[in-house]
Amino acid sequence: MFSGLFPPRQALPTPSLAEQSRRAAEELIRQAEAEERAANPSSALPLYERGVQSLLEAIKRETDDALKRSMRARAAECLSRAEALKQRRAPPPQHAGVIPLPPRTHKPLAPLPPRTTPPPAPPPAPPAQAAGRGRGAADAALSSQLDSSIVSEKPNVRWDDVAGLETAKATLQEAVVLPLRFPNLFTGERRPWRGILLYGPPGTGKSHLAKAVASEVDATFFAISSSDLVSKWVGESEKLVRALFEAASARRPAIIFIDEIDALATTRTDSESDSSRRLKNELLVRMSDAPEGVLVLAATNMPWALDPAVRRRFEKRVYIPLPDANARLALLKIHLGATPHRLSEGMCRTIAQRTEGFSGADMSVLVRDALMEPVRHLQQATHFRQGANGLWEACGPRDRGAQKISLMQVPAQALATPEVRDEHFARVLQRARPSVGKEDQSKYEEFTREFGTG
Repeated sequence: MFSGLFPPRQALPTPSLAEQSRRAAEELIRQAEAEERAANPSSALPLYERGVQSLLEAIKRETDDALKRSMRARAAECLSRAEALKQRRAPPPQHAGVIPLPPRTHKPLAPLPPRTTPPPAPPPAPPAQAAGRGRGAADAALSSQLDSSIVSEKPNVRWDDVAGLETAKATLQEAVVLPLRFPNLFTGERRPWRGILLYGPPGTGKSHLAKAVASEVDATFFAISSSDLVSKWVGESEKLVRALFEAASARRPAIIFIDEIDALATTRTDSESDSSRRLKNELLVRMSDAPEGVLVLAATNMPWALDPAVRRRFEKRVYIPLPDANARLALLKIHLGATPHRLSEGMCRTIAQRTEGFSGADMSVLVRDALMEPVRHLQQATHFRQGANGLWEACGPRDRGAQKISLMQVPAQALATPEVRDEHFARVLQRARPSVGKEDQSKYEEFTREFGTG
């Protein structure tokens, strides 16, 4: 009789794997603190280590970037505690007349924040004498952040998919492909290039070339952007740069591809922040000390903005220009792919000639726009007829078998796929414009005359 007075109990949602790892880590760290307060370092040490392992597992599974940063900072702090406990387990022998120091006490760790609250403020910087001791702990906690930058599956891009750019392809084969396939050719003073800068207008295929390199060689490929190395936490950006090069050194042969490097390594000025200057200094040091088997490949649209010291680290500076007529013709056929069309060879050459100054990205947009022209014609059609094959196609009002219906009234599986014709590209060419101006081209050519080596 009381069944209607209370609402039915709802089952609580099952926590995710990341949430379960976080809770397990919090419980282990709480136990470690209790053992440390009870002066049991032998019991506290393994609990801290297991808590850090649970935190690292949670970091791998967590999707919230703010929460991941908070857990990395907590893991680094726990590892520092563990290092201190290792030193306290074996105290040095005491001499007569020496009064022993009281045991070191630590402030208890705050519990991990719940998912609904923002991450806590970063912990205060450790004293100078403890900085060296905590470096390894911080690096171990930050290394998981670089896991997502490793390209585990080879991209579906081959050399043949990159139209033109023969000079850049030859340089990359010298630096990457040949040393891995024929290491006996590179002995003594004949050594492969260790730093290559690809520069040129936007949309010319610099990142596409990097994908082709990743698919052609059997090496660990790190795809890095500026956001992967820049952090708002003090000192973390330099640690990420150091961890990146150490990870590449451990996984040799390795390629580090830094896209839009101008966002990281602009010319140093007196007004820039200390964190930015430290980041550039760390990048310079790591590029200079990179071991054999580690290639730094970078791309930029603004080569003149790079710091001169960074520019010097790139032994080969290869200009990626706008595609010529032959390259534009190849790009046209690549982007058409298997789409049904009736383009004549003469029309293809006309398109290649009339698109002077277009980048590879501009050619992609042009083809996509032309491929939409038949669809637009179907949307505007007022009459359709059914062909001998049973499929419906757009027609004029006076054509035999014409019926006054709209596109949305045609059955989805009974619509004939229209082919792309010359007139479709002719209409698109009238309104297409390049995205790179002549003034921009002159700046790249001037930089090439002064600093280009490709």
